[in-house]
Amino acid sequence: MRAEDLFNILVRQHAEMLTAYIYSIAFDRTTVDDVFQETIITAWKRLDSFDHERPFGPWLRGIARNHILSTARTNRRYRAHLTELQQIRIDEQLDRVDQSAGDSFADRLTALRDCLTRLHTDAQEAVDLVYVRGMEPSVAAKAIGASDETFRKRLYRARLSLAECLKTKSVFNGSSGAVA
Repeated sequence: MRAEDLFNILVRQHAEMLTAYIYSIAFDRTTVDDVFQETIITAWKRLDSFDHERPFGPWLRGIARNHILSTARTNRRYRAHLTELQQIRIDEQLDRVDQSAGDSFADRLTALRDCLTRLHTDAQEAVDLVYVRGMEPSVAAKAIGASDETFRKRLYRARLSLAECLKTKSVFNGSSGAVA
C-alpha cells in the first residue's frame, strides 16, 4: 500500500477527533476549518518524520496545536482561550481517550450526547450556544439576557457536569477534567 493511501486512511480515522480537538480550543468554525486543513497539509509534508511506533492521533493533534498557537499569536481574540494549562489538560484527557480500549469515537459521542441530555436546561442551552452554534460566550450571554459572568459560570458548571458524567461512563478516567 502506498504512503499516500495509508495517510488518507489514518486521516479519515482521526478526522472527527481532530475536528473536535480544534473546535474545543478555537470556538470558531472558520478557524477550525483553516487549522484542520493546515494540519493535514503539514502532516503530509512531515510524514517522513512521523515515528510509526507511536500513535498517529496525538502526533496530528500536536501539529494542530502548533497551528492554533500560531493563530493565537496573530489573533488577539483567541489568546484568551489558549492558556498553556488549558492545552495541557485537553491533551491529557485526549491521551486518556486514545488509550481507552474497545470503544470508538462514535461510542464516545453517544455517551456525550447522553450526558448532555442529563444537564439542566440552562446548562444545555449554554453548551448549545457556545459549542454547537459557535457563539462567543459574551454574545451568547447577551442572547439569553444573562451577564457575562453568570453565563461563564453556567458554562463552566455544565462542562464540570459533563466531565463527571463522562467519567461514570469510563470515557474519562482521570480527575483533572479538561474543563477549565
